[in-house]
Amino acid sequence: MKSYIPNRVIFLLFLLVLITILSYLTIIIVREPFIGAEVVKNDDGQFVVKLVEPAGQAVFKGIRAGDLIIEVNGGPAGQYKNVIKFNSIEMADTVIVKHLDGNVQRMTFTGGWTGDHSNWELLIQLYIPLISFILFSALSIFLYMKRRNDGAALMLILFFVVIGLSYYSSAASYRSDQVGISFIYLLLPYVSILFMLFMNKYLSRFKVVFIAKKHLIILSIVAAVIAASCLIYVWTDLISQDAFFYVKMFYFGIILVGNFIIVLQLVRKFLFYRNSKLISLFKITLMSHLVAFTPFTMMNLLPLFVGGGQILPAAFTALFLFVLPIVYFYLLTSNQLFDIDFILTRFKYYTLLAIVPSIAIAAVLLFIVSNTSYHSTWGSGLVMFVVIYTGMTLFLYMKEQIDHRYRPKLFKAMYSYQDSLDRFSRKIARVMKQADLEEILKQEINELLPVSGIHFLLVDYSENAVYPMGETPEELITGEFLLGASYSMQVGELIDLPYGLGLVIGRQRTRYHILWIGMKSNHTRFNSDELRWLKTMSNYASIVFENLYLIEGLIEDLESELKKEHNTSPWVLRLLFCLSENERRKLAADLHDSALQDQLLWYRKLEAIMMDHPMTDKLEMELQDIKEGLLDVIHQIRETCNELRPPLLKEMGVIEAVESIIELTQMRVNFAVDFRAKPFDRPLNEEQITAIYRIVQELLRNAGKHSNAKLIRLELEMKHDMIYFRYKDDGIGMDVNQMIATFEHMGLSGIKERVTSLEGDITFHSQRGRGLEVIILIPEKMTSGLSEMGISRDSYLIG
Repeated sequence: MKSYIPNRVIFLLFLLVLITILSYLTIIIVREPFIGAEVVKNDDGQFVVKLVEPAGQAVFKGIRAGDLIIEVNGGPAGQYKNVIKFNSIEMADTVIVKHLDGNVQRMTFTGGWTGDHSNWELLIQLYIPLISFILFSALSIFLYMKRRNDGAALMLILFFVVIGLSYYSSAASYRSDQVGISFIYLLLPYVSILFMLFMNKYLSRFKVVFIAKKHLIILSIVAAVIAASCLIYVWTDLISQDAFFYVKMFYFGIILVGNFIIVLQLVRKFLFYRNSKLISLFKITLMSHLVAFTPFTMMNLLPLFVGGGQILPAAFTALFLFVLPIVYFYLLTSNQLFDIDFILTRFKYYTLLAIVPSIAIAAVLLFIVSNTSYHSTWGSGLVMFVVIYTGMTLFLYMKEQIDHRYRPKLFKAMYSYQDSLDRFSRKIARVMKQADLEEILKQEINELLPVSGIHFLLVDYSENAVYPMGETPEELITGEFLLGASYSMQVGELIDLPYGLGLVIGRQRTRYHILWIGMKSNHTRFNSDELRWLKTMSNYASIVFENLYLIEGLIEDLESELKKEHNTSPWVLRLLFCLSENERRKLAADLHDSALQDQLLWYRKLEAIMMDHPMTDKLEMELQDIKEGLLDVIHQIRETCNELRPPLLKEMGVIEAVESIIELTQMRVNFAVDFRAKPFDRPLNEEQITAIYRIVQELLRNAGKHSNAKLIRLELEMKHDMIYFRYKDDGIGMDVNQMIATFEHMGLSGIKERVTSLEGDITFHSQRGRGLEVIILIPEKMTSGLSEMGISRDSYLIG
């Protein structure tokens, strides 16, 4: 039998190891104060202070760059282990320093919680890294509990743990602790490798490969060799300090190469999938990676790689790594991506907004601290600026969210404008007349603004007049002002008037409809919130006014067309037929959903009763007659529904639609139908298909009632961008001269009007005893004229 360790046991062991490591690192950070002095050996064999960290105890004890380290812990500096291996005096209890001025000073560094720890040191080397480690660990535990069977989640857990542990180990490595340094050398090169493994696992669900497996293997082997060399140097004397200099260059190089490969791959994937649904995913990952790793790479890794000092403390630049757990945890647990374009737009706006005040505040603070005993440098000034700039940008982000959530509750008067807009939009949805719109506008403005008066004016620049206009000076001056500005007015515009404000709520040919709002009764100016509210109200009102104007134009056109006795315009006929087809569709749906379903229900109930209950032969025959009658009614309702609105008419196409009506007709008549059609190069629209279907339906119905025909021939094809249709029967025919009088009785009038509505031509040929011939030509593309008011008549049509 194979033995195995349960996943829960593995998880608990892993958690125990993490707690042990965390405890050890915490003890080191608390027990050993951070001195922060880097030393180098000069030509005389003496050890000189090269660099002093602002947060270290060396600054507070008075150690400066250029000072000589004479003794460490009572022995020569050259014999102290950390001086030899790590060029530092960390973990020293006592140090004798010779300053540049020649003074020799003995310094003592007290360990323990109550020892020589500055608040700044504890903040950036204990509190923030510890909180970060706890956050990364908590997210890892949560992911493991929710997605333990997801390979991408497991890679992300390792990624989080390695970052958190590396960040927390850095504080111990600053103190030249061998375990802390070992964790840094061992884990940091694998941060980028673990990220690439995570991306491969995560993108596999989209069938995308982030990086080839062989490249990952090569990177892993190189990272392992470099990490092993670093560990050999830390724990043994097999590698000299000079040789280790090159090993460190390779170490920094593999970290830079890993990050460069990630950025390169993200950019390549972003460009390759920029027109696909994965664009947002790669944009999010690219931006989050740049934000998280760019500060650390530019401020710490690159300066060390080229042999300089770190620009900012690594403990500070590593704070940007907080972006990673937020973004990737969201990606793995959410089914939706956040709107990265919206966030980037806000980011650019807020960063530009924050840069000037951040520079000003940082300069003031740097000036203040430079005049105190605190030792300030340009590095500390840069740290101040970055902290202030980042904090101010985040504050602006948070302010937007706070405004959205709490501003309506804290400042209700400010949000009464939004309530007014909501109320106004609901009211205008029911407006059918201009007078109603004006009344609603007047009511809303009076409720919110203390104004001296509200007037509706009509400015006609063709007649150079304003209606209605009184004789008061305010009215005369306002009228002259509006006439002067009438040529530059825009609908929805807000105009500053000599005595108040003007809202342009509509335009009708050469006339503008203006809402004149008088001065505020409290003699104050209109504030920005009031102006935005009035501008929005004006836009809402202008849209409603335009719709009312279109409705008015439609009614006027219809009235003028209905007054004509002959030659009704095609657009009117099309409108009527569209309305008719809509009503047929609704009626067919009602019949199918109500009457037909009821009949089917009663039919099934009757069938169930006949099967489940014994009955006499006579009763069974009577019920069988009722059952057959119900079947006939069901069939008739279905036939009626199909005639009112043939199913899938547009999907079938015009030829199949005609074939279906022929098939249905021949089940009820005695004549034969010969239908010849040529395929259409381009499909017809639904209106044309419906018209041809109805024309064929009416012609076949007339033939069954009146023609006594034995054979009917139908032709349908496209000729020179015209739909050609021909009907010919061998019936009794009629006198063409009397045909006009019989149009109404034979349904031919409806056919003629349908053809006219599509801007087509219809001709009838017939003689008594020689049948009837009908030829119809309909243009494939219809032209739509404009009404006298300049409104497109096709805009009235509904489908």
